[in-house]
Amino acid sequence: MNQSPGSPPKSGGNWTNFFISYMLILTFTLVFQSIPPVLRLIMADLNLDHTLGGLTVGLFSLPGIFLTIPGGYLADRYGIKIVSWGALVLMAAGSVAAGLADSLAMLWIGRVVSGAGAVVLIVAAATIVSTSFRGRALGMAMGLYGTGLPLGTIISFSALGYLGTEFGWRAALLAPIAAVAASAFLLAFISEPEHNRAAAFGSSVVKTLGEVWPLALAWLWFNAAVISWLAFGPQFLISLGYQPGGANFIAGLIMWGALIVSPSIGPLLTDIRRKTALIIVGSLGAAALYFVLPALSAWVVPLIVLLGLVSALLPAPLFALPAELSPREQQGLAFGIISTSLNAGVLAGPFLVGLARDMTDSYTVGFYMMGGFSLIAALSILPVLKSKTTPDQALD
Repeated sequence: MNQSPGSPPKSGGNWTNFFISYMLILTFTLVFQSIPPVLRLIMADLNLDHTLGGLTVGLFSLPGIFLTIPGGYLADRYGIKIVSWGALVLMAAGSVAAGLADSLAMLWIGRVVSGAGAVVLIVAAATIVSTSFRGRALGMAMGLYGTGLPLGTIISFSALGYLGTEFGWRAALLAPIAAVAASAFLLAFISEPEHNRAAAFGSSVVKTLGEVWPLALAWLWFNAAVISWLAFGPQFLISLGYQPGGANFIAGLIMWGALIVSPSIGPLLTDIRRKTALIIVGSLGAAALYFVLPALSAWVVPLIVLLGLVSALLPAPLFALPAELSPREQQGLAFGIISTSLNAGVLAGPFLVGLARDMTDSYTVGFYMMGGFSLIAALSILPVLKSKTTPDQALD
């Protein structure tokens, strides 16, 4: 198959594009994770129960259920740069509205607006990496890319948590606007491939969905568990006697493992079976740890560190698989489908876990639910083992 204009070489890639995509994923994460570090402050200020608190976290992803597939299609058809700039405008406007909110309704409106932009931005960021690399460099790039969301979460739980404690929760929601502005500037320097203007939306969605649906389901359930922990982990730790600052730090430890594991497994991402095996091992390991955490709360710190290490086995291989399962000109749509499922998981997970907390007055059932989510993620990915690499996407 002939290489189209703007394509990376058969082996290697564009590291300037990678830097830009990394900044985009950091920006997405800072906006997305600005709520969990200060959720307890919001709940106290607005008099919310755990169900409404969980919904406040999850509403950010509601637009993604409807917009990420069209957003991925538009990125393929009209270009990543234009779509991403539009997404950043929405993120800035929504962050301002949420940060200045004086009511729950206005906070929710701001989060939905910023979420509408952010969920499209994350599709663009992943598409940049997938279309900018080939060969073994794709595995290395995806391994490094996999540290973006964890690093952004760590920054959020430390820096934004501090801002919220010292200056109020509204300051934490406004601060990520600086990252939005920086990303908008960097996008001017991106090099993107030729646009796929001939593709029809309906037929493209059906074809791509048939190729990546197991990835989408696995990503849905994995994130339903992780985001539930990030939403309620700090409050669980405070109930064990930890101070708020320490609780935020310990809850964020789930993301530290990815900074070590994700780049390390990059060289292993050489075929479908290896990628799938890593996803299964990571999901099953996370499920086991969620199940035992309530009974071993005295060991919560090492268990959360271990949970971060095993969970980090999943994102990099999952985000590398679309390059083997779908044609290059449909990568935006593939990541749109995967991100749609992410948003469904982020919306449902914290809501259901928060509801369980309110109904039982205990976090135990919530942990069992997180374990169940992770177990389903492992089962969801199994059909990928029967897939075959598309000829123009095979790793060298």
